[in-house]
Amino acid sequence: AVIAFVWTWGLQSVVAYFLLSRVQVEHSQRVSRSDEQSLQNTRDLIRTRDAVIFGLAKLAESRDRDTGQHLERISLYSTRIASALSKNPRYQGIVTPAFVRLIGISSALHDIGKVGVEDSVLLKPGILTAGERFRMQLHAQVGAECIREIERRLGTSNFLEMAREIAYSHHERWDGAGYPEGISGEAIPLAARIVAIADVYDALAVRRVYKKSIPHEKCVEIIREEAGRQFDPSVVRVFLEIESQFKEIARRHADEPTTEPAEFTHLEQHHQ
Repeated sequence: AVIAFVWTWGLQSVVAYFLLSRVQVEHSQRVSRSDEQSLQNTRDLIRTRDAVIFGLAKLAESRDRDTGQHLERISLYSTRIASALSKNPRYQGIVTPAFVRLIGISSALHDIGKVGVEDSVLLKPGILTAGERFRMQLHAQVGAECIREIERRLGTSNFLEMAREIAYSHHERWDGAGYPEGISGEAIPLAARIVAIADVYDALAVRRVYKKSIPHEKCVEIIREEAGRQFDPSVVRVFLEIESQFKEIARRHADEPTTEPAEFTHLEQHHQ
């Protein structure tokens, strides 16, 4: 009887072990499939978000028929600077891989506020008057407020926070002479300091109906000279290390030729 009991108990234990193992394996497989599906869903949502955001930015840019691939270039320029900056020990805790990814799409919204600028100012081919220049400069505040409204409805996120900082502060200057607040130095968000260089390079290097294009080497020299005045010197140093990449991006993403431009007027007259 004892032997029979031991045999029966042992057999039941083995069967139970195999049954439990089977259940555990199936559970693990279901969890794994669920995790993979959740990860795929998250990736799909991020791709959708990025596509919608970039589409909205392109829609705003479409008011100015002369902007071409401006957003694509700004995204690439900003990503390259951030990526290079991440290798600097001073910034390694700040410019993380997530920061580099975010700035690529967030930078597309830098001029979203121009939807609030009337055509007579936005599309004016000549030099802006003081009043027109003031209305053009309001795009920084309008853009930041647009993004803030999105945050109020959806809740804040790293992406929206960075996009708002860029939209609001990419025309601030290192020396405090920028707008809209006239803040200076490291009080300016780092993402905005990066996009400031990308944006000005593009404004200088690309031909427009109101200005001629400036050769890459001259663009680099202008940015070098503005280190410590318009731009963060540390970010300029990184830019100078990778400036050849900017030249290649500008070549690969060049706009279609436009009508014959007027004489070059001012460094950033229309850009700002």
